[in-house]
Amino acid sequence: MATWTLSPQHKKSAVEKQYWYNDGKVIVREEVFRWATFFVESDERPLTDQELKNPDGYELGCIDNDECWELDNMWDGCWADSTAGANCTEQDLEAFDAAWEQDSYQGVEALGWSNDDTEYWYYGPLELINSDTGAIYQGEPEQPQEKTEEQLKAELDELIASMPEVPESAEIEVTEWYSVDVDPAYVGRYQVTDHEDTNWPFPQYAEWNGKNWDHAGIVSWRGLVKPHE
Repeated sequence: MATWTLSPQHKKSAVEKQYWYNDGKVIVREEVFRWATFFVESDERPLTDQELKNPDGYELGCIDNDECWELDNMWDGCWADSTAGANCTEQDLEAFDAAWEQDSYQGVEALGWSNDDTEYWYYGPLELINSDTGAIYQGEPEQPQEKTEEQLKAELDELIASMPEVPESAEIEVTEWYSVDVDPAYVGRYQVTDHEDTNWPFPQYAEWNGKNWDHAGIVSWRGLVKPHE
């Protein structure tokens, strides 16, 4: 099976939600992390493009093949808050927060609280990666960056270099390049250029009516040695 990783696309979008119990009382402690990654094994893609948009939040539980998302990392916790649940008083909550501030898990466990359940949630668009193939799927696809003039020129040069040379047919002979001051011998269509460089990669054509060209600015021309029959 393929290994898939899932992360939020935006920072501060991963939440760990802890449920603490003590003699019928409940406290819910939530902590927000800047970044997180979970992974799962699956032959099929775990989430669709629509699901990756994630407008309502996504709990990292089990997927259709009964495999469950496993925590790879959650780092840089940046915000936390505790709320009173069933049967919990404000005094209970204040004591819980003070103990947590003093000694984290061990502090609240010393008061008799037990962390019996934990949920992990992502909010906002998600990024899914097939670790085996490198394929990336995003709920909010990144906009491609505008290319610089240098990049565009390099791509054009590469395209020109890859264009196959068109061999001149042995059966169809063409003339050498002539200056526009030299009139063609026949009426017809000729390859022309308005550049001094006759190796310009994009051919241009013009019509010669026996007296004039059909547009101005021509520097040179060439055509068939014999008119096409």
